[in-house]
Amino acid sequence: MQRNQSIIRFGKTSELLSLIPIEKAIFVTSEALYGQALEMLSSSSLDAKEGLCWIKVPDGEACKNFSVLETVCRQMIDLDANPDTVLVAIGGGSLSDLVGLAAHIWMRGIDIALVPTTLLAMIDASIGGKNAIDIGPTKNLIGSFHIPRLILCDVGWLETLPSRDLLSGMAEAIKHAVIDSEEHFRFLEGIANSEESLTEINAELWEELVQRSQQVKIRYVDADPYDSYLRHALNYGHTFGHAIELITEIPHGFAVATGIGMANDLAVSRGALDPDIAARINSLLHSIGLPANVAEVSAIAGCNIRPAAIYDLIRADKKRRGESIDLALLRNIGDIRIEPVALQYIAEFLGA
Repeated sequence: MQRNQSIIRFGKTSELLSLIPIEKAIFVTSEALYGQALEMLSSSSLDAKEGLCWIKVPDGEACKNFSVLETVCRQMIDLDANPDTVLVAIGGGSLSDLVGLAAHIWMRGIDIALVPTTLLAMIDASIGGKNAIDIGPTKNLIGSFHIPRLILCDVGWLETLPSRDLLSGMAEAIKHAVIDSEEHFRFLEGIANSEESLTEINAELWEELVQRSQQVKIRYVDADPYDSYLRHALNYGHTFGHAIELITEIPHGFAVATGIGMANDLAVSRGALDPDIAARINSLLHSIGLPANVAEVSAIAGCNIRPAAIYDLIRADKKRRGESIDLALLRNIGDIRIEPVALQYIAEFLGA
């Protein structure tokens, strides 16, 4: 993994054309975003459709598999990619996961630039260099660390997102605030308690929200670049959340929000977390419009989630160590701990 940090800039997507060597770039985006990406990139001096090299992949999590990775690599051969090529990913977190892995393995590593187009990608997936693809029911099993050269955040993309996608990103923003500080948490409570909906938030406030979350994640990444221990705090809500996501195929943030509520309930059951703190976090999740428990996410997904199904997926999680699993558990706002929890305890907690 490269040791240098990414350059993070805020600006218009079209500014990318002056920030990277266009003649060396191959742009990768989803089939659903291709038209919009052309529009956001095109300038008076360049027709993005005619002047740039493009690879299109399936939208969302469907792009994170060996078949699509091979397709991307074969198209890179056709486009004469070499060690000086810069891959440019324009899309959400799933796309950057795929393209980051392709950049890592192509000729033992080439540069990558990211243009995250979702709130979730801006505040989480684009930061820190982790990338991966899925195998079967297991998320992110095959991956690497590959730091992007540049991350260009254009909050104008957020104006194009439906409320559901903004809500999904807000789950990660809440995660960052909870593990960061009381002041950060109150900042989000202020947004939730305002009369404005997420689609009405102005660009300046979005930039502040994104930058606050990025700073939290960067702090953990700098302390633990290879995700060996301290960075596991960023998994808060994700062990339960990934299981919920796989079972329901609900958006990532909705599953993580549920996972946060479940992780807090488990911490309360162990006497590690004050129930009033857990209730306060649930209140913020609900105020934003997110679920905080299995019953709520089941209603949104329109299915009945069996506790045994959650437990089976947790047993297969890569953080498992024998008969226990490392969980990020909250002690207080701003105080998150990595603790081994016996699988038997989780089974009993779930009623599996």
